[in-house]
Amino acid sequence: MYTVTLNMAGHEHIQKIGSKALQLAKLTGQNVKVPGGFVITSNALERFLEANGLRTPELIGDFESRLIEARLPEDVYDEVTASFESMRGQSESGMMAVAVRSSSSAEDLEEASFAGQYETILNVTDLTHLLNSLKRCWASLFSTRVRDYAQQKNVSSDMGSFPMGVLVQQMVQADVSGVIFSMNPVTHNEDEIIINASYGLGESIVSGLVTPDSYVIGKTDGHIEKELGLKEVKIVAAGKGTVELTTTKEEQNRFCLSDEHIAELVEQTHKIEVFYEMPVDIEFAIKDRHIYILQARPVTT
Repeated sequence: MYTVTLNMAGHEHIQKIGSKALQLAKLTGQNVKVPGGFVITSNALERFLEANGLRTPELIGDFESRLIEARLPEDVYDEVTASFESMRGQSESGMMAVAVRSSSSAEDLEEASFAGQYETILNVTDLTHLLNSLKRCWASLFSTRVRDYAQQKNVSSDMGSFPMGVLVQQMVQADVSGVIFSMNPVTHNEDEIIINASYGLGESIVSGLVTPDSYVIGKTDGHIEKELGLKEVKIVAAGKGTVELTTTKEEQNRFCLSDEHIAELVEQTHKIEVFYEMPVDIEFAIKDRHIYILQARPVTT
């Protein structure tokens, strides 16, 4: 089996679907709004490498390019295609965009968080784009960036130690996105929730492209401190992929989160923190006033 639906993946082994997918799958049963999707398991990568003679990357020049140009075995192609078509069939219009996100079991290790080291491709709208994005995620497992990071952290970058799943998830065309820490990551105060938020897709925040609005909320007294960010640009979906736009002066001069949204985000954060029984790091998106949780994981070093 090369794919598994996200809502059925909560009991899969982390080596099969990776940390990101496993954490989200577990939250789907906790009354947390997670965009639906499916996971392409690490078995698919193993099959792909074997079929194309790519098992020993250190012996193959320009390995990443070779991997992206290689063909998917028919059985992997058929199952991924069927899962994608099934997902599209559940959409009211039959048309939808997805986010294709690497989900390695190396992410969120105690000694080294690989967050941001692997590939994510947003606003994928057709099968050809999906299959190319899948191979880009696989190729990122073998990238120089990942190898250098692993070496810096004294962690093995060998695929056998940390296989990769790939999460294909319904894309939220966010009006506002952000990240939450259920403890203050600077002072380590566990009585504070920190929210950073800005307009558009969350890539602008996680990549450091913008200065977001910042909110500090006291868990005990509910007091909110707000700091207006510049929110210089926003990333939004284009016909395919994304585009960077300059925000308007009106957007820059007002807070992007209402007090109602802050209260709901605090409630969701508390629920997720109780589930994990430890402080958590959350990525969220808001579309048409609905809040979606895109990622949740225990806070690591």
